[in-house]
Amino acid sequence: MSVERTFYCNGPDCERHVRSLKLMPPGGFLTLIDEGHESHFCGWDCVLRLAATKEPETVIPMDES
Repeated sequence: MSVERTFYCNGPDCERHVRSLKLMPPGGFLTLIDEGHESHFCGWDCVLRLAATKEPETVIPMDES
């Protein structure tokens, strides 16, 4: 018996999906893992569209003096 999985793109307004018998989607999909949460994207365009909705992190370097 095999289990078929469907991976949906997490990009905003994207309806693409792919089916696979493996635990991870095939090579055309990108998988990002952040704090144990997996997100799947059909391409870099969807990654960048999602990233555009996030506030940028501000990093203030330590003063060495």
